[in-house]
Amino acid sequence: MDKPDDKPKPPSREIGNANLFADDIVFSDTEKILFEEDLQEKNPDSRASLMDGNPENRYTANKKLNQGGMKAIWEVDDHRTARKVAMALIQDSKIASEQDIDSFLYEARLTANLQHPNIIPIYDIALDENGNPYFTMKSLKGETLGEILKQLRAGDAQYKIRFTRTRLLGIFLKVCNAIDYAHSKGVIHLDLKPSNVIVGDYGDVYVLDWGLSTLITHLNEYDGAPVSWHSIDDVPLENGQTLTHYLESTAKSRERRNVVGGTPGYMSPEQAQGSPSDIDFQTDVYMLGAMLYEILTFQCPITGGTIREVLQKTVRGEFPDPGTRAPELKIPAALAAIALKAMATDPTSRYPTVAALIRDIQKYQDGFATSAENPTFITHTALLVKRHKMAVSLIATSAAIIAVILVNSFSSIKQSEHVAVGALAALREKNDYIAATAKKVAPDYLNLMAREEKAFEFAAAEQALDTALAFDPSFDTGWMWKGKMLLCQQRFSEAWKILSGNHGYPVRNDSAALNLADTYKDQLKVPDAGLPELVRAFKTHNMAEGIPRLFYHLNHGPFDPDTRFPAIEASLRLLNPKVEKLNFAYKPAKDGGWSIDLHGNPELDDISPLCGLDIRSLNASGIGSPDLRLLTESGMKELHLADTALNHLFELDQMAGLEALDISSTHIRNLVNIVKYPKLTSLDISGIDGLAISPQLVWCRNLRTLTVAEAFRDDPTIRTLANRGVIIIYTNN
Repeated sequence: MDKPDDKPKPPSREIGNANLFADDIVFSDTEKILFEEDLQEKNPDSRASLMDGNPENRYTANKKLNQGGMKAIWEVDDHRTARKVAMALIQDSKIASEQDIDSFLYEARLTANLQHPNIIPIYDIALDENGNPYFTMKSLKGETLGEILKQLRAGDAQYKIRFTRTRLLGIFLKVCNAIDYAHSKGVIHLDLKPSNVIVGDYGDVYVLDWGLSTLITHLNEYDGAPVSWHSIDDVPLENGQTLTHYLESTAKSRERRNVVGGTPGYMSPEQAQGSPSDIDFQTDVYMLGAMLYEILTFQCPITGGTIREVLQKTVRGEFPDPGTRAPELKIPAALAAIALKAMATDPTSRYPTVAALIRDIQKYQDGFATSAENPTFITHTALLVKRHKMAVSLIATSAAIIAVILVNSFSSIKQSEHVAVGALAALREKNDYIAATAKKVAPDYLNLMAREEKAFEFAAAEQALDTALAFDPSFDTGWMWKGKMLLCQQRFSEAWKILSGNHGYPVRNDSAALNLADTYKDQLKVPDAGLPELVRAFKTHNMAEGIPRLFYHLNHGPFDPDTRFPAIEASLRLLNPKVEKLNFAYKPAKDGGWSIDLHGNPELDDISPLCGLDIRSLNASGIGSPDLRLLTESGMKELHLADTALNHLFELDQMAGLEALDISSTHIRNLVNIVKYPKLTSLDISGIDGLAISPQLVWCRNLRTLTVAEAFRDDPTIRTLANRGVIIIYTNN
């Protein structure tokens, strides 16, 4: 047994930078290594602290489990713990450079600090007496998902029984959870495929091979041209072959190399184009979509005879729909739609996060429509029937009985009449059951409508309401809301017909809304000059909650800016009577849309007239405290909110395309949500009392300019950004 003094001490830098963490996330000491300054330190004795003498004294090799690239994986006996573990080391046949060793240790430490039930645990990282690195990890028993799908593709009967689609989806969700967790730590896997997932004998699932994984911030360090795969374009493609290309980093802060690559057939278009700057969390989303595609079809999504052919198909998005690829498997349209959405060629068309992908899978499992399907009423109805299979089965059985009775008793109708009547009565009873079930569901869709309307998701709210009325045409409250929606769309005649009850169904009475509809029922559409008066009418008829929808529909269609913007200004004055002199200016933006200036209106709290407007730049500094979710469009690139009462960044969640953001002198305290704005190039967070600098700032890969208070000059995160080349502007406020 080793003496206590001889035991190697853990590297001190693994628990450094204690301030580099968000307020609302708790990290273990070892997880702190995931942040940039820890990983890029190159202390002279950093390797010396890993020296563990001769590993042969502690480990005895049993058999080689796998090998590929630089690594070989062995099963070994650990004499200290008296258990079998897996050991990864650089193959004897490879001559490892210093950079190879650094990359090997980087992978080991990064994986060790991803502590999740579906990520393989690392036990030890060390160097032998010759300086060769190795790490040990859990020895896994089972088979890879790739091997399972291969057996299913071959039609193995036992595998079909063991690995149903339901079980495969359960395995896939565990993989998604592991990747979602890794993304929360800023880590991208970059080589997701079925052969890198192992399924144990007792339901355990692990994501393997983090050799290409990297922190998202490290992808910024390469500024050269995209990688060319020209030298291997015509190389025959081996199954599961991984392409890697190392890029010499120009960053002064770190000497290790970046790597770009992946596995043809699973790698994303941006990986196939070889540009590290285009790689993001959604790169992993694509590869998860490719994995789901293979789970559904038992076939790799993109195939070809050479690397060139596969990469070209990848970039062009040339692969068949899952249902077309394997029609015999009867793949549900919902699952096919999820896979195709995740594998969209354009990253902005994919799921924005792995969590969104997980939610859609869970919706499918629970029997509800997924966002990938763009569900219609027919979709909702079909799923309703599916969720109530027993009632539908009874109806079908009753119908079959009736058919048999009618056929067999045609020659003796009178003798069988009482039987047929009884069967018809049973059928009516089952129909009544289905109708009653649908009526029970209708209020749920009305509640969904209310939530979507409150979140200004107007199209989704309208669809939910139409579904509720289709399930229960006698739903009087639903018809009242339908009439109000039509009023907001200036379909006054239709609104009056519904609210007055002249459409053939009962409607809940709302005399104020009916009076408003009666006033305007003979008008096709109110001209811009009459909009302020219409807004006033909405307020006086208890329809103020409909004003955002009114302007949403108005601003979505074509309009004359010379009449529309004066109407918007007048409506803003009407909705904000405390504003003495409204500052309002507009002009066309360079790339389409509009630039709006509302600054210096401290009493401006209602910006409903801007709803639905294609605003590219908004100066709202010094205004009151409006609901910023009213800015429903996603094209906003520049937003100034200095000196406002803004409390939380999540109020801007819909503005993922922001490039310039000024939140100086606001009430924001936490910047953890800043990662939701990946395109930010300019950020002003100066003058905020009690601000906590979040390490997530380093994930803003495109950030070029940061304005911050002088008090943060020595903050570790700010220093990291400065070392990366971000221009830091310090202020004294």
